[in-house]
Amino acid sequence: MKKDLSVSMVKANLYAVFAALPFIVILVGVDIYVGQRRNYFDELFSLEPKSFSLFMLAIFIGVIIHELIHGITWQFFSKKKSNAIRYGIDWKTMSPYAHCKEPMEIKAYRLGAVMPAIILGFLPAIVGILTGNSFIFIFGLVFILAAGGDILILWLIRNVKAGSLVEDHPKRAGCYVIDGNEV
Repeated sequence: MKKDLSVSMVKANLYAVFAALPFIVILVGVDIYVGQRRNYFDELFSLEPKSFSLFMLAIFIGVIIHELIHGITWQFFSKKKSNAIRYGIDWKTMSPYAHCKEPMEIKAYRLGAVMPAIILGFLPAIVGILTGNSFIFIFGLVFILAAGGDILILWLIRNVKAGSLVEDHPKRAGCYVIDGNEV
């Protein structure tokens, strides 16, 4: 028996903002407290066109890396072959995705869901705070926001017991619990 723990991509994109917002507010608060910064976005938009273009290119490349991190983490921790992971874009919602076509243990699924937020979001935001670099900080915030859907998925699967098998949903944000151990 499969239990569906997913939401539509449209809802996931909407809820992602609310899922990421508490983390962004906390980090901005810490940054203001530690660094007493100016307006980050004034700094970003006052860049020379070349520097701004490089920042936007870093964001674009980061989106690709975000999905690769999902896939590589799932592959490594669930011991799947590379052909078990599919990458693409849902053109209706303009959402890039990584999708594992085979069931995996919940621990591997959770790790794959959280790693992009840690690697591209929280770590750069913390480095930005510690170094006083607004651009690294903003990059981290952008990728915490980009991981909002992943944070939502982690919330959806919060009650799935350790050891349970899950199957990544092929069309929606979330998964199926396939062994009935969801509570």
